[in-house]
Amino acid sequence: MPYRAILALSLAGILAGCASTRPAPIVAGGRTPPHRPPVTTPPPVAPPSDFALAPARFADIPGWAQADMAPTLIAFKRQCDSWKLRTPDAPLSGGRYGGQVSAWFTACNAALTIQPGQEHWFFETYFDPNFVVGQGEARLTAYFEPVIQASREWSPTFTEPLLKRPPDMVTVDLGAFAEAYDNETLRGAPRTLNGKVNGDHIVPYPKREAITPFLGQVIGYAHPADVYNLQVQGSGRLSFLDGTQARAQFSAQNGYKWNSALGALRNSGRLASATWASFRSWLDTNPSEQKTALNADPSYVFFQEEQIADYTAGPKGAANVPLTPMGSIAVDPAYHPYGAIVFVDGTHNGYAFQKLLVAQDTGGAIRRGPNRGDVFAGTGPEAGAFAEKMNSTPARWWTLLPKAFAAPIAGLASPAPG
Repeated sequence: MPYRAILALSLAGILAGCASTRPAPIVAGGRTPPHRPPVTTPPPVAPPSDFALAPARFADIPGWAQADMAPTLIAFKRQCDSWKLRTPDAPLSGGRYGGQVSAWFTACNAALTIQPGQEHWFFETYFDPNFVVGQGEARLTAYFEPVIQASREWSPTFTEPLLKRPPDMVTVDLGAFAEAYDNETLRGAPRTLNGKVNGDHIVPYPKREAITPFLGQVIGYAHPADVYNLQVQGSGRLSFLDGTQARAQFSAQNGYKWNSALGALRNSGRLASATWASFRSWLDTNPSEQKTALNADPSYVFFQEEQIADYTAGPKGAANVPLTPMGSIAVDPAYHPYGAIVFVDGTHNGYAFQKLLVAQDTGGAIRRGPNRGDVFAGTGPEAGAFAEKMNSTPARWWTLLPKAFAAPIAGLASPAPG
């Protein structure tokens, strides 16, 4: 097997946006996971570079043979549909590996012919595994798409607005400036920044506490805990009083680092536990303090209303591809490109969590290194219960690359441990 490694670049500061306290048991396919004690083996020591890939074997990946890969194949085919809209020589978006989209077309075409039960054969035939070696946070959490009750009009029950992207928000593409200024620091920064024009300067967009709606900016109203949950998860479904449903799809974020309003209340001693149920109850009991409690989180997410075309799919992630329950994962795009196929090995409550997933989203709390991920659990309360409880650390990662894949070699990580 040809070895591969990754160009090791210095990572400049990353602005963290909205994220989640998304903590996880559904096991895909309804299987009972094999019980095992929490992982005690420390992850391999990273080489001097902050990121590298080491050649591995499928036989060395724990839980590979037992993993349910049907959701992964669905997510991969959705990713392929997006890639085929681009020119063959276009690079994958984000990350430090992946090459051009054309390198993935052979596998994309083959995926269309795969029948149920053939998923393992497909991934083993068309891809080679590589162990992910890197610094940063090695942790898995999960997130979901809430379904919340909403109203088009304000009422004592529905008091918190869901807002569209504000008309005075401007987006700066730092990638374009990196090329113009030939600046490596800008190349390592987040791709885009959101702000507003102040005279002849662009300044940060206001914090949550300073945001007020523009005329025509309100999509609808809901309970403050539900709106905040949507902002933490990034999107959700709105169930209106007339029985219709729509999706509140992520549109923009004001740029501030996420700080859990639930955690702030707990740390102040006013909330016994940072759960959504206790947070909602506290807000109902303390209506005059609702705004103050929410303002502990300066991050603010804006939405756009969309029709739900496919009720089996989740909202679109950062890759602009509909997310697949238990088939998609949010990653740090400074390391993994969107569309990368990654296998994660973690635990939950003493049970193994070992899944093959497609990188199709990101989040502020996820931009913490190549071994930090957020699994998309699905839609509704069952997925929410899974997501609220999942918090696996440490976590080990592998990534799959198309066979005969050619990438620049800037160094070589030690072979992955068996």
